Amino acid sequence: MIEGGWTTRHLSGTVGELHQLSPDPDVDREVWLMSPHDTALVLGSAQPDAAAASSEAGVVRRRSGGGAVLVVPDDTVWIDVVISRNDPLWDDDVNRAPLWLGQVWRAALALVGVDGGVVLDRYEPGPWGRLACFASKGPGEVLIGEAKAVGVTQRRTRNTARFQTLVYRRWDPEELAARLAIPADQVDDFREALSAAAYAVDAYRDDINAAFLSSLPR
Repeated sequence: MIEGGWTTRHLSGTVGELHQLSPDPDVDREVWLMSPHDTALVLGSAQPDAAAASSEAGVVRRRSGGGAVLVVPDDTVWIDVVISRNDPLWDDDVNRAPLWLGQVWRAALALVGVDGGVVLDRYEPGPWGRLACFASKGPGEVLIGEAKAVGVTQRRTRNTARFQTLVYRRWDPEELAARLAIPADQVDDFREALSAAAYAVDAYRDDINAAFLSSLPR
């Protein structure tokens, strides 16, 4: 579907399959509405395998940076956006590059009743940010108070930028903590930090997707 200059693609598969997708090098503007079939712990590109408590099935790796994210089909809304280098939205500065997308998400959240979003313009890694994505804060991410409502990471090539975004409809820090390798003497500190790290957006998935699409620049 093409609307307002954006092509919308509805994509389904395992979490690993969806993360391995590559944009067409001749892409214009695309939005990928992801429908994962499984639950998986997704490690950032620079994280060691040892960050996961187990190397068994259910652990995948993405090609973009940042800490680990737990993708749960019923609990998460996963939307990726792809633009080309020729797009006016493109910015060579990786810190400025996702700021426009943060504003899109801020507007989308307001449409589903979540007001007061703030788009961060800097990195605030925090003590646990290298381990868990939602324990850190970065450019383009949307905060409600001190909690992260929208996580953003990006994978860039010479011709394209793929921004990966995630919203939690329900936040279960205990499930994420159980899947990460945390020193025994630091588990309590990690769980305490994680408990308030994310803001759960209590809205239907279809409503969130529709709000996001309607908030995109034309």
